Amino acid sequence: MLRQLKKYPPWVILMGIISFLFGCGNESAYYKKKGKWHYDGVVIDSQHELINFTPIDDYFAKDVRYAYYRGTPIFNGNDASDSASFQVLSKYYAKDKSMVFFCDTERDSKEYWSIKRTVIKKIRDADPASFRMMSDGYLARDQSHLFRQDKIVPVRDIDSFVLLDHFFARDKLRGYYRESEIAGSDGLTFTPIDAHYAKDRTKIYYVDGFTVGGSLKGVSYDSFKVIEQGYALDGNKAYYRGDVISKEDAASLQYLAMGYAKTSRQVFYYGKLIKGADAASFAMLERFDGKIDATDKNGQYHIGERIKAPS
Repeated sequence: MLRQLKKYPPWVILMGIISFLFGCGNESAYYKKKGKWHYDGVVIDSQHELINFTPIDDYFAKDVRYAYYRGTPIFNGNDASDSASFQVLSKYYAKDKSMVFFCDTERDSKEYWSIKRTVIKKIRDADPASFRMMSDGYLARDQSHLFRQDKIVPVRDIDSFVLLDHFFARDKLRGYYRESEIAGSDGLTFTPIDAHYAKDRTKIYYVDGFTVGGSLKGVSYDSFKVIEQGYALDGNKAYYRGDVISKEDAASLQYLAMGYAKTSRQVFYYGKLIKGADAASFAMLERFDGKIDATDKNGQYHIGERIKAPS
């Protein structure tokens, strides 16, 4: 066996191990074998006989009494799911006539991420009658609240709340990024520009990590232009994710690739000035070889650093 593994490169073996531990996204469907229902190779353990057991999709199923998620009955003490009124809303959410459920799996670092555990939670503040999905992921709402998983997310006006591109959203009062309110924003005119910038009628906002860092100070609103991958300009200044990186010939700013950008005088790597780089001759390598990604008349570069003196 070891001799057979040696013929494969280490990265192939590593990918195989990862696939074994985490899977490739293809969930096993419910199936019946030798008179018993199984999920993911395990017999479904129930306190009663499974009568008229029916898979709904690769995650949910039901019989005459309960609903199931990944083979686990959806109930907690007296809060048992009602099979007759049970509805699947998404990969994560389901509801019946009196309750809404959030269902998922989790792994624990103490177990080295190797064990996938089923998590089923009743969303106690949700109204089943009006509960519906906002997206294909974890966002949902009812008549009064926005939910991420089983938690309420505070928004100013749920009735006007809408999702926009690039994790932005708005209601009639405020703009939001990843469901966090952007202080001082005008919801009625709030709109994303790209994944790193958004604007309303008077301000331009920038994304800093997983939050909005604020609005740009001293920006020329009317001439502001997004270039690509966090780079932008307003005619007088060049920006990278909200930070001013240059006031020299900002109008010539262009994005190259792999985090590199340049003006007619300066070269940047993810917004950081590459000192000594020659902008006129700086160009990306046509075929990236893992060691060199750009060159100029002075040398070669890898991840923003010069790696070879001129010969």
